[in-house]
Amino acid sequence: MGEQTVDTDALRALSEALNSMVGYSDALRAGASAFAYMLPAEWQGPAFTRFLSAFELWAMSASALTEETAQLQAHTAAVLQAYETGIAEMDAGWSQLRSEMGA
Repeated sequence: MGEQTVDTDALRALSEALNSMVGYSDALRAGASAFAYMLPAEWQGPAFTRFLSAFELWAMSASALTEETAQLQAHTAAVLQAYETGIAEMDAGWSQLRSEMGA
């Protein structure tokens, strides 16, 4: 059943890409959270407050992206596992049928 191998390869590649994206979006979140507070003390007033608000929004968005990507990756991993199990069971069923038919 070689045609299923293409599907599982694509699912495996998607799962790995999503793992990378989880790490990347988490790094964005961490960077946004840390960078805004590393500014010099001269940065004060309304502009600084707006700047911090923008970075906090960035950090919240990156956190949401990280969570959503992690959930999508977990779903992809479950689909891949189910697909591989189904292929193995189907291959075993076909093998048994062939042996019973004497082929």
